[in-house]
Amino acid sequence: MRGGNGAVDVLEVIRTRRMHRSFTPTPVEDGALACLVWAAGKAPMGGAELVRRLVVVTDPRVVETVRQVTPSLLANAPALILICTDLERAEASMGRQGRDILSLLDAGAAAENIALAAPTLGLGVCFVRSANEAALREVLELPDSVRPDILVAVGHPASTPSPGVKAPAPIAYRDRFGTPWEPSP
Repeated sequence: MRGGNGAVDVLEVIRTRRMHRSFTPTPVEDGALACLVWAAGKAPMGGAELVRRLVVVTDPRVVETVRQVTPSLLANAPALILICTDLERAEASMGRQGRDILSLLDAGAAAENIALAAPTLGLGVCFVRSANEAALREVLELPDSVRPDILVAVGHPASTPSPGVKAPAPIAYRDRFGTPWEPSP
């Protein structure tokens, strides 16, 4: 994934990145987690206002409790990064649209930055949205003003990962909706 000059080929990372559900039990190093947090912080934020909050979970007991209250979390990852939004700050700086819509777009961008950075660190990720927000809030002691948006499972991918899913070609239009466009990369 690194070119001859040491640069990462982001298009190759996008092409090869995938979601993992099977990880080794090896803990994720703090330095690698710090890089993922940095990558999340480099994602766009509506109004350039710092409303994103990240909760990094590495305590095996807490990870297991989060797994128990999040049935959709099928991954056995040893670490989690919860991307959250400070709702009060988002609404104060960007209004209701910022709180309800822009902050979710920003959380998705942060999650994708984590997914793109992970392979360069030898890590894999899986995204999950908790259906049991109240339990997740309690386990991680989130204040009422902070909304949990995306849970990112992080770990060293198992040697025999599940097969990659073939993504269908995007449906694209040119100049106006309904005029098909089939770009060739």
